[in-house]
Amino acid sequence: MFHRTIPNELKLILAAATIIFLFSVWEHLPPIIPHHYTDITSIYWREGIGTGEHLIPYFEFEFEYPIIIGLIVYLTSSVRLFIKDFATAMSYFMIANSAILYAFTVGIIIVLYRILERVKGDSSRFWKCFLITPSFIMFIVFNWDIIAIFFSTLALYYFLKGERLKADLSIGMGIAAKLYPAMLIPVFMIEEKNWRERIKHLAIPLIFFGLLNLPFMILNFETWFGTYMFHTEWGIENSWLVFFFDKYDQNSHYVGLVVLLYFVFKGLMESGRRDYGSSQMRIINRALLVSIAWLLGNYVVTPQMALMLLPFYVLIPTVPILMIYLAEIFNALIIVMWFISKKIFLEDPTLPSSPVQWAALARQLLWLLLFVYMIYPEKIKVWSSKIFKKNLD
Repeated sequence: MFHRTIPNELKLILAAATIIFLFSVWEHLPPIIPHHYTDITSIYWREGIGTGEHLIPYFEFEFEYPIIIGLIVYLTSSVRLFIKDFATAMSYFMIANSAILYAFTVGIIIVLYRILERVKGDSSRFWKCFLITPSFIMFIVFNWDIIAIFFSTLALYYFLKGERLKADLSIGMGIAAKLYPAMLIPVFMIEEKNWRERIKHLAIPLIFFGLLNLPFMILNFETWFGTYMFHTEWGIENSWLVFFFDKYDQNSHYVGLVVLLYFVFKGLMESGRRDYGSSQMRIINRALLVSIAWLLGNYVVTPQMALMLLPFYVLIPTVPILMIYLAEIFNALIIVMWFISKKIFLEDPTLPSSPVQWAALARQLLWLLLFVYMIYPEKIKVWSSKIFKKNLD
């Protein structure tokens, strides 16, 4: 995949992505005043990472991110061993993480371009639906999500090529960065004709994920397991669930899970009844549907998670650009208003009364509309025309 000659068009896309990426790094660097918040520099203040002794995550302290992110943080925070000034070390920590994220950003663009070639897609959507979206500009170095999205996109590429084992291993790597690449597992399973292959798609990613974590599980299982217990105890964040449940009500987790499973089931079943012109486009559409299901059913839907939809916006020409940008704008408003709410209005941005949560709700309603549109496009067009005609009358 990577040894082929790079087309001039792809070179231009990579050049543009590099410029935007560098701008995003610059605006998040701690020495820049004012600079924008990023989770990356935020965690550097923690004991064991940027302060106190330099400790090993999952072994000597609990860390809420999966194994790949923990190892990256451990390695990049090692700059403090050579640079004693805290502020300077944090800046180099940010730069080191950004360099790693840049490599994955380049990787995802190349993989996405190869998929686009396979499905004979419209490369202009790279510009309209990926590079200049608020999510790419604002959140590419906000957190480590692009790593998981790279592996899930790579898994999709290998599956479309018929290289099933590589696809499954890529999912395993993705889960080791963030959990949501696991959403591809039911897509791959339903595309197979026999249960042996389906079980392999379930087992291989999970076994590979387990092997990656095994050393820490053996050394200190309780601390390693704390990663996942942390998330079970976390409250509702930027989800519609906050309008129906108290922030820390555990029942919201179960309701969210039911909603998630329903949308996965609905998306996979209804997509099986549609003609996408090819099996490849059916698989890609199904991957989009389960990704939206994750964003609708989760009790934590951080704004950087919207990055997971960008590859599908490029690959699926029927996704309306207007809908993309409306959702993107509301998604960007979450982080814009988050600190305004805290610093100016002295309000908790996670409360349902906060404009932050109303922006998050608007974003999720647009994703819900997109989900419905992708499985019932004809019905949506008929309903829209009737409503439009009624308003004119």
